[in-house]
Amino acid sequence: MLWNDLDDGVQEVRLKLLQHSAPIREPLAWLAVVASRVAVDWHRGRTREEGLRERLAARWSGRPTSTGGEEERVLALTVADCLDGLPAAQRQILTLRFYADLTVRDIAAVLEIPEGTVKSRLHTAVGAMRSKLRDTEVK
Repeated sequence: MLWNDLDDGVQEVRLKLLQHSAPIREPLAWLAVVASRVAVDWHRGRTREEGLRERLAARWSGRPTSTGGEEERVLALTVADCLDGLPAAQRQILTLRFYADLTVRDIAAVLEIPEGTVKSRLHTAVGAMRSKLRDTEVK
C-alpha cells in the first residue's frame, strides 16, 4: 500500500471490526488477518486497474484522431460530464463495454464477477446514462 492509502486501509479494518458481531478470542490475530486481506484486495484492485489502463491505451493508440467539428466536441464533453455524474461502478462498466469494447464475458473475467452481474450492472448503467443525457439535452 502507498502511504496515502494507509488511512483508507485502517478505516476499512475498523469498519470490518464494527461489522463483526461474534466475540473475537484473539483480537490481534484477527486484526492481522483482516488487515492483510484488505491489503491483498487493494493490491488486486490496483493491479487490475493498471492492466485495464494499459489495454485501453493500446486500443486507443491505434485509432485515428477525430477531425470532427465543434458539435462533436460538445457531444464528447456532454458524455464525459454525464459519465462523471455516475457512480464509480456504473462508470467502470460503461467504460469497459463501450470505450474498451470488451464483451460481457471479458468484463466478467476482468472484474472477477458473474456474467449475469455484468449484464445487470450494464443495463442499470445504460439506463442511468440515458436519463442523464436526456436531462442535459438542449431544448
